[in-house]
Amino acid sequence: MAGLTLMSSVIFLLCCLASASTFEDTNPIQMVSDGLDSSVLRVIGHTRRAISFARFAYKHGKRYEDVEEIKLRFQIFKDNMDLIRSANKKGLPYSLSVNQFADLTWDEFRKHRIGAAQNCSATRKGNHQLTDVVLPESKDWRESGIVSPVKNQGSCGSCWAFSTTGALEAAYHQAFGKGISLSEQQLVDCAGAFNNFGCNGGLPSQAFEYIKYNGGLDTEEAYPYTAKDGQCTFSSENVGVQVIDAVNITLCSKS
Repeated sequence: MAGLTLMSSVIFLLCCLASASTFEDTNPIQMVSDGLDSSVLRVIGHTRRAISFARFAYKHGKRYEDVEEIKLRFQIFKDNMDLIRSANKKGLPYSLSVNQFADLTWDEFRKHRIGAAQNCSATRKGNHQLTDVVLPESKDWRESGIVSPVKNQGSCGSCWAFSTTGALEAAYHQAFGKGISLSEQQLVDCAGAFNNFGCNGGLPSQAFEYIKYNGGLDTEEAYPYTAKDGQCTFSSENVGVQVIDAVNITLCSKS
């Protein structure tokens, strides 16, 4: 009887070990804790770069359609990694690192993230003239706190809105000595009457005109960014800045 009990215990233990092994291989909790996309590794192997790519895909929530796209994105990722390493060895005044765009080619990034050069004719030309003040050879406005922190427009074509808020945030800091974060989403949702098209593009000059006639622009906190077109929910109670006037400073202008 004791022998039978011992044998049953051994069989039970082996079954538990086998079950644990199977669970370990397929356990989604384990995959999450590792920070890896195992479906990617099954396609491209387990090399150091493959593991880096799998972590990248997991971190940024990448979803690829099929095996061929996984292989394509992995190759682009490797090419971009080579570019990053090469640039960082040159002692440049800046450094490169991996971000959510590391599986895109430059042409893809330019097509989907960078708009074409725009004609800012919506605003009048300025009449400001240079003075005789001796200017420094260089000026880093970041050191003065003038430049706002980098924001992310996501997949919405709202670069025009970010250009607008960036300029206003810098002007606000220069005028009042403190920072402010303004709402890009209000421009996306509300500035359509001024020939802007939300996530499908617009112009900073036309955004300035909208803010001028609208009576102001809400703060980011009051009207947060969603990276998609939405209904206008502007509230005059949450205005952070108003625009009295705006002028266009062209390339190489002395204004």
